[in-house]
Amino acid sequence: MQDFLYHSRRKALSYSLQALLRYSAWQIARRQSKSPPKIQLPAVANPQTPEDFRPLQAECFQNPFDFYRVIRDEHPVYQLPNGIFCISRFEDIVSVSRDTDNYSSSHQGIIAGLRSGASVEKAGAKMEKIAEMGVIPSDVLALSDPPKHTSERKVGHKGLNARFVKGLESEVETLCKTMMDEFIDSGRVEFMQQFGWKLPMVLIIKLLGFPEEDFEDIKGWCVHGISTQSGISTTSELMYSRSQMMVFMRYCWQQYLLAKKKPRSDLSRIFVDAATDPQNPMTDAVAVSGIMQLLLAGSDSSATSMGNALKMLIDNPNIAEEIRSDIDGNLPPFIEEVFRLEAAFQGHFRWTKNDCELHGVKLPKNSRIFLMWASGNRDERVFDNPEKIDLQRHNGKKHLTFGHGIHACIGRELARTEIRIVLKEFLLRTRHMRIDGEAPFLASMFARTLITLPVVFEPANTTPAGEKLI
Repeated sequence: MQDFLYHSRRKALSYSLQALLRYSAWQIARRQSKSPPKIQLPAVANPQTPEDFRPLQAECFQNPFDFYRVIRDEHPVYQLPNGIFCISRFEDIVSVSRDTDNYSSSHQGIIAGLRSGASVEKAGAKMEKIAEMGVIPSDVLALSDPPKHTSERKVGHKGLNARFVKGLESEVETLCKTMMDEFIDSGRVEFMQQFGWKLPMVLIIKLLGFPEEDFEDIKGWCVHGISTQSGISTTSELMYSRSQMMVFMRYCWQQYLLAKKKPRSDLSRIFVDAATDPQNPMTDAVAVSGIMQLLLAGSDSSATSMGNALKMLIDNPNIAEEIRSDIDGNLPPFIEEVFRLEAAFQGHFRWTKNDCELHGVKLPKNSRIFLMWASGNRDERVFDNPEKIDLQRHNGKKHLTFGHGIHACIGRELARTEIRIVLKEFLLRTRHMRIDGEAPFLASMFARTLITLPVVFEPANTTPAGEKLI
């Protein structure tokens, strides 16, 4: 009876809040459509200061690395126009990541869209109450602090440890080859839509025991989830995306309750077991949130890294040829360079639990912080010739792409495995790859995601004898 009442209230509140958010998003968009369009300042021809780069305008996100270098060198703690402080140097990022007493990982779902000056703590407390009702995701795994995080991470590791990932290799290879068979003879693929987004998401859906036919819906919800972290979404866009996340949360609840009713051997079972273990503090609502986080992070980060990796191979045919000469030896260090140079997530958010100071800049309690993994990855204080692809780099795995400290990504070995298998197949089965059209990046502080990557190629089996694959 208690469960029935909980889920009845959960669903009623979820539908009500979703309707309210969608209506508010429509009203705001309607008002904005009647207002004069906002005038964006033109880009500066030779930017010298951080402001010259127009850091929150779309064009900056196509190649933000000069902006990162300027703030890293001259403004290591830089406040964006939206009030968020950017931490850009490698050692500073590492230091903040380790300092969980002063810098919190919680409430990341609201940090990007919070108005300047608002209290993260107060807004987060309101969200926590709604999360406890199972309507929105709880702060879990990457979004929680010790000691809560410690027990949650143990649960996640049960499902994504190195031994488990190693056992998946043949399944990933089969899926990759099957998907490539669908387009290989045509000599053309829109990589992001036909392959990049699809492979890792189909895999994680299967591992969780969710219906594979729900792929398109889950993909759409994940896109909305990532957009809430962009830092540049309009209020109406943010409200609509959050309304879609409520739909996603209801879906994850539905699948979780099915797994709870009929136990099975998949990743969902691990969360069910944890939530039903009286010795484990994990609740059903937290377990559902953990599953949702696996779908969000697992799909986007792998898809983004695959696309960025393939683009880097196409843009650097000499590197592609070097890798082909010794695929098993050269491909793994190349993948680490992809992670370093084109981090799928450009950074993650934090907020200050106490008054802090860094490089003489005061960070009052409740300041919003953005740890810039992608900037730290190109910090010349740590990496020699940081802009160069170096397959012999001695500290290539030192990059921050999978985070640092207690929040280092638990799915990193799965991501490495997926990308290695995919790139190997493309290198072996294609030649003369080139980009045929536009390959723009999503405008976002958070994600470094290619929107499209149209690739044309020749199938490798048509290579004349003795001709090199390039």
